Amino acid sequence: MPASDDPVVIAPIDAPLSRAESATSGLLGRRRSRLGQATARILWFGIGLALLGGLAAVVFLVLPERIETPLAVLPTQQEATPSNANGETVVPPFRLLEMQRAQRQAQDKLNEFMDLQLTLEQDLNVADWGTADLTAIIDIANAGDALFLESEYEAAMARYAAAVDGLSELQSKGEDLFRAALADGAAALNSRDHAAAVAAFERAAVMRPQHPDVVAGNARAAKMPQVATLLRESRRANLRGDFDEAYRLLTRIRDLDPRTAGLSALLAETADRRAEGKRKAKLSQGFAALEDGDHDAALSAFDAVLRDHPDDAGAQAGRQQTRQAQVLATIEGLRREAEAQRQDEDFAGALASYEQALAIDPSLQFARAGRDRVATVVRLVETMQRIVADPALLSSDDEFTAAERTLRTAEQEAVAGSKFAARLERYRAVVQRSATPVPLVLVSDNATEVTIHKVGPIGAFDRKQIALRPGRYVIVGSRDGCRDVRKEIVLASDTAPIDIRCAEPI
Repeated sequence: MPASDDPVVIAPIDAPLSRAESATSGLLGRRRSRLGQATARILWFGIGLALLGGLAAVVFLVLPERIETPLAVLPTQQEATPSNANGETVVPPFRLLEMQRAQRQAQDKLNEFMDLQLTLEQDLNVADWGTADLTAIIDIANAGDALFLESEYEAAMARYAAAVDGLSELQSKGEDLFRAALADGAAALNSRDHAAAVAAFERAAVMRPQHPDVVAGNARAAKMPQVATLLRESRRANLRGDFDEAYRLLTRIRDLDPRTAGLSALLAETADRRAEGKRKAKLSQGFAALEDGDHDAALSAFDAVLRDHPDDAGAQAGRQQTRQAQVLATIEGLRREAEAQRQDEDFAGALASYEQALAIDPSLQFARAGRDRVATVVRLVETMQRIVADPALLSSDDEFTAAERTLRTAEQEAVAGSKFAARLERYRAVVQRSATPVPLVLVSDNATEVTIHKVGPIGAFDRKQIALRPGRYVIVGSRDGCRDVRKEIVLASDTAPIDIRCAEPI
């Protein structure tokens, strides 16, 4: 600034922004060049940019240097501007300050304008969708240039601000168009409208071809025909009841495009149908096995259903029926086994079978009656076998009496078979032999007191003969001053004389 209040002279300069025609044609040419349309507008756009940069440099670099004492400027139509002796226009200091302020404001608006224009070009590819709007905005900016040349600074700044606002609105419009294209694409994907999805994402790609949502949307749209085919095949599989195949096809869709509209619901629904189909198949399998008497297979089928469906009434009923049938089959098997054992005269085995049946159900009449009949025979057989194995037991009066009672009972047993009859015959012979006494000859020293257990005292003698039933006897000899003598014998008809005397002093 000058140090005095002398007037300042400003020389005329060019406009700070580009002319409308060259700037507009240059911008449009640049956009079309990016689309591969090599036209002459590329050249015009370069020229326009060069003019724009040159004029801006004049305003922001040359103008400050030329505002010296004095500088010349074109006067406005409204103000009377004095001239110096050389005929140059003189600008007062206050007006000079206004011009400097207008310069700064122009620079700020220009920077804002260029930032917005760069965003529209690089981020939204404005030449592909907003050429007409952008041309109109540049016309507004060029009008501001013209006003600036006429020193109508406030009016020029209003045009510049309007141009910046226009670019902002154009940017918002571009963002709205981009979001709308994405929304249309998503809606088309959800409605499975392949053509509409492709068209929507193509509109979005005009602005931002590498945007992740655009790339993902195009990829999903490309898979839509295959997804549609798989969906159709899955529906057909569901209709024919092949739920495993339907579910498999849906999982293929999930691998291709997990975001397919309604896929989760279809998977869940098909999984339910699949589980229901398996449940019904298992139930049918279980009841078929029950009908065939394969209780293990039936239980396995019903248990498989209950593992996944614990409250399934059909499986619960089937399992209960199977358990009942299993118990009845077990009881029937024990009944048949017991009858076979009776026929084979395995009375102990038959008794055990009846006892097992009664352990299952104590009210079984056949088992109770069979157990009672067989138990009697078992006791008879055990008694007869014991006596036949050791006939000497019959030397006891009690044993002999019981043996005779057993013999009478066995002879009246109606269930006896050939094996039992043979046992009975051997037993009868033993009892009959024991019923006939045989002689027992004892030899002593006439000093030894002799006693026969189960018979009583015999006294002292040299020789004595007694008639006793065959069997086991214990003979004891006692004498004062001598050790007792004890002998156990089995008496039979051919038993030799028994010497019993005490000879060993104490």
